[in-house]
Amino acid sequence: MPLQTLQDPGQVFESIQESDKPVVVHYWAPWMGPESPFLPIFFEADENRGAEINFVVVDSGFVHPQHSPDEMPLTVLYKGGEEVDTAPFDPDSIQALIEQA
Repeated sequence: MPLQTLQDPGQVFESIQESDKPVVVHYWAPWMGPESPFLPIFFEADENRGAEINFVVVDSGFVHPQHSPDEMPLTVLYKGGEEVDTAPFDPDSIQALIEQA
């Protein structure tokens, strides 16, 4: 599945819960700028590993209730619908999280 950009919380939950592959979700909000500076990382990862990992960018300001909007921007790895690990606003940490998937 190609990189998805979602705004609806229900679609975010669905993408996490219904995937049989690991899911990397990048939570971003409009008040942080028009788009995440890490989008190139996700596009490249999707191109290279999209067959084995689902990539989702949430650009609405919604963040999974396990987290707070104060933690954004935040990237989270989910497997089997459960959170496995998080990465802060750091390209190396995000890359490591993707490799962990």
